Amino acid sequence: MFIALISTFIASISDVSWKKSLSYGVRTRAHALGSYPIPIVLCIYFVLSGFDFFSVTLIPISVILIIALLDIIKDPVNAQLYKEEKISVIMPYLNLSKVLVIIISFFLYKDVSNITFWITIFVILIIILASIDLKNKRFPKCFSKILFVETVRTVWILLWWWLLLRYSEVLYFNLYAFLYLIPAVFLAYKSWQLWDILTPSLPFWWYRIIGWLGWFSWFLSLTVIKNLGLSISILLWFLGIGITLFVSYIFLKDIPSRKNILLTFTVAILIWIWYYFK
Repeated sequence: MFIALISTFIASISDVSWKKSLSYGVRTRAHALGSYPIPIVLCIYFVLSGFDFFSVTLIPISVILIIALLDIIKDPVNAQLYKEEKISVIMPYLNLSKVLVIIISFFLYKDVSNITFWITIFVILIIILASIDLKNKRFPKCFSKILFVETVRTVWILLWWWLLLRYSEVLYFNLYAFLYLIPAVFLAYKSWQLWDILTPSLPFWWYRIIGWLGWFSWFLSLTVIKNLGLSISILLWFLGIGITLFVSYIFLKDIPSRKNILLTFTVAILIWIWYYFK
């Protein structure tokens, strides 16, 4: 559980820093490649520690390639969401994928108890209902983009879980970093964005370097899913809502509404109830 909380905290800082770096005019493909020094270093470390690329079979390569391609499709839309909207507006909606993931994993894998399942569903419903603009009775203008991102995210989270049930998180991390990089470099080159990496200002790199922490968070989350199961991991990640709102307020001056603050406390209370009765 401690690793899950550390992963959530790092991910919150990384998300806010990544959003800030988007304001410096580097186009999406080049922007994604700007985070690659960290995974390359980690991959080299894993290889030196004994990981053998040549022993990998075709099945994990194929599945991880699908995940990487889904990310490449999703990334420009996701970046546009973060660039156009405040984190406090879009973040609650970015939990829609967790509804389907929790339900599907509960019935397919039976990896959690009934109380964990129902508390998770309540948490998700509270987050979504509390995010609707009841005064104007409408969703955000970017809701169609959110639905697209969350649909893609649902598929690749389930593919994550399928892989981690059969293979190690080290294999997944190494193959993903390699299989994402090749088409990402090709697309950046074809769209004349590859050279953008050489042009951004120092503030861009400062925020992007902090954003590199997202790779550490992601590897830790793979370890958490492997050890705790998918549903419990997702439930613990909800604590990141409050952390992200706080960090976003400090660095982006994104003032959360009273509804968002109340939502944060409600989610935390439900998670502690789950932890007590699990």
